Amino acid sequence: MAVAPGAAAAAVATGLAFGPGVLSGGHGASVASAPTAGEYTTKAGVFGKLLPAGTGKISEVSLMRMVKQVPKAPLSKPVGPYDGDYAVVRPDGIGYITVHVATRTEIAAKTGGKGLENPCKDAPKDGRVGCTTQKLSDGSLLGVWETPASDPALHPTPAWGREFTAVLVLKDGRALRVRDSTGYQGEGQLGRLLKTPPLTRDQLTKPIQNPALRP
Repeated sequence: MAVAPGAAAAAVATGLAFGPGVLSGGHGASVASAPTAGEYTTKAGVFGKLLPAGTGKISEVSLMRMVKQVPKAPLSKPVGPYDGDYAVVRPDGIGYITVHVATRTEIAAKTGGKGLENPCKDAPKDGRVGCTTQKLSDGSLLGVWETPASDPALHPTPAWGREFTAVLVLKDGRALRVRDSTGYQGEGQLGRLLKTPPLTRDQLTKPIQNPALRP
């Protein structure tokens, strides 16, 4: 997911990640009935319980539909049980958390069969800062980085705020991505940007390791 600081944050809307399309969705049949903005679904309620207490009020949304202002645009069929976009509502604004599981087939198609290795090495060079990789006890690799807010002069619509992203490359070749954003300014925005991402960098490393997010 892009080319300048903050451009990676637009990846949810543009369908890019680790190079064109990896970890961005793009499998199977469309799910035309998926929420567009702010629906307090059962899925959102259960997902919220996987997050730290005090994260905020969680609702299910579609960032792609919101950003593109196409309420009935077809969406990709989720792979993991909690794949999707979630709005995080707090008194100071609305941020977003996005979850996506990428299959071996999806990753192979987007990497020419090479697969993903070091998450920091495979990430696009687009202004991400502080990228670190940790090998976990089960052999998986956890990469975490920060993307500063985009410059509205360069990316006026949408202008994404600061975010953290974590990617877990599993030993079986699949990968899980969780993106944690302060929000965006532009068409379809639900509220002002949060002052900080919904989860801290350290907090983000906990849910991404939760097996409940995997199929």
